[in-house]
Amino acid sequence: MIDFNQLLSLLNQHDIIAFFFKTFSIFFSLFYLLYAIIISKQTQVMNQALESDNNAIFFIIASIQITAGLILIILAIFLI
Repeated sequence: MIDFNQLLSLLNQHDIIAFFFKTFSIFFSLFYLLYAIIISKQTQVMNQALESDNNAIFFIIASIQITAGLILIILAIFLI
């Protein structure tokens, strides 16, 4: 059986701070990915409504944001 003191020694202050940091990182990454997806959809609607020479640039920037969001999620889950 695990003694209560052993359990408390496993959960020292460093582990608790690391747990909250990782949890915050994952939630932040998920919210950023959601933001990037919404911005991408708004960019698509804008490109349909307005005709401009810069439509490809806006699409590339929106795609880069989604890619960055996915990379942040992977980093938050596996590396932090």
